[in-house]
Amino acid sequence: MVTQVISGFSALIIMLAAIVIVSSVHAQEAREKQKNSIILSFGFSRTTCLKLNAIEWLVTGAIAATGAIIGTWLAGLLIYQSQFSLPYQPDFIWLLATLAVILVLVTALGIAAGKHSLAGSVRQLMAE
Repeated sequence: MVTQVISGFSALIIMLAAIVIVSSVHAQEAREKQKNSIILSFGFSRTTCLKLNAIEWLVTGAIAATGAIIGTWLAGLLIYQSQFSLPYQPDFIWLLATLAVILVLVTALGIAAGKHSLAGSVRQLMAE
């Protein structure tokens, strides 16, 4: 029962995080278009813009994932010590796998939402 409650809570957090990512991309879309137009005006390709966007989302995802993993680790440590008087020893492979999954999902969602800002021509982006 505890596993089902935690899984449901995790699914809710994942949905809320996806909504926050998409809404933040839409809120920053004008600035993103300006940034992309400046990059494109220097002669860089759209692929370069997408790579820079991917790096931005990887850093954002790394910050969020690291905070989530450290928070989970501290919560597990405190619960095990206070409730069970046992040492908490997390599985580092699972932690790294969780980190990788969060990074992939956040980056993919950010790139998918940010591709819209590259849809126009360079002149259109510069005009905006």
